Amino acid sequence: MFKRFFDAENPLMRALAIAADLLILNLFTLVCCLPVLTAGASLSALCRCVQQIVRGEDGYLFRGFFRAFRENLLRGGLLGLLFLLAGGLIWLDYRLAAALVPPLRFTAAALGVLVLAAALYAFPLQARYENPLRTTLKNALFLTVACFPRTAGMVICTLALWLIALHFFNYALPVLLMFGFSLPCYVCALLYNEIFDRMEKDNDGL
Repeated sequence: MFKRFFDAENPLMRALAIAADLLILNLFTLVCCLPVLTAGASLSALCRCVQQIVRGEDGYLFRGFFRAFRENLLRGGLLGLLFLLAGGLIWLDYRLAAALVPPLRFTAAALGVLVLAAALYAFPLQARYENPLRTTLKNALFLTVACFPRTAGMVICTLALWLIALHFFNYALPVLLMFGFSLPCYVCALLYNEIFDRMEKDNDGL
């Protein structure tokens, strides 16, 4: 009985192993995001490692994460800066709309959700494929619209975790430090992995 319980194929043990991997990856991501210029590369590396977990591929997390971080340092970093700039502009628009034309807040909020949805595809695409930055952004926007049900699930899961955590910040801070990036990334990977596989099998490429 105990032998079956500690068997690596036991669903509980697999879940615990995934949780441990996500915890380690989240810590790596946080450390590498501290210099803001490298945040995009850090998120790209996280996406690559999480994709390997979802696809059941073997590998060493430490070595794999930092290899992916180095490989995505330039394009991933630029991608992160673009989304950071877009998010900052939308936040500024939201604050100005709240002060001057309150109904326009909804337009700014909708744009914010669109940018978030595109980012949830862009970093996994950057992690998985070697494309120019423009192509990655174009494909991210295409998938955002073309795969709307999955896109909605990805956005809802990501926003739900962060909104709940921010509302109960004092209690949720340890959870954010342990899984704030890696858990939403894992859930999103479960949703988009089939899309990527199908497109690759169809030889359409990205």
